[in-house]
Amino acid sequence: MIAHRIEGSPFQPGDRVRVVDAIDRHVHDVAEHIGRRGLVVYLEYSCGCGQRVPDDPMIGVQFTKKQTEEFWAEELALVKGSAS
Repeated sequence: MIAHRIEGSPFQPGDRVRVVDAIDRHVHDVAEHIGRRGLVVYLEYSCGCGQRVPDDPMIGVQFTKKQTEEFWAEELALVKGSAS
């Protein structure tokens, strides 16, 4: 897990995001989170999901202190006022 800025990543740790889609409901269904907002806390390139450095990480989003979930970039949107 990488908790610092990676140039070329679609989102960066510290970005505020909103879940907008669930692209692979058969493998890892994140549909229950659509509409939720959270904070990007890490980027993951080594969990074996076909990620590519730097532009295609799994993105760890924290919703509460105890709840963090991973998303693909296509499942997230930057919340207005948050910048990469």
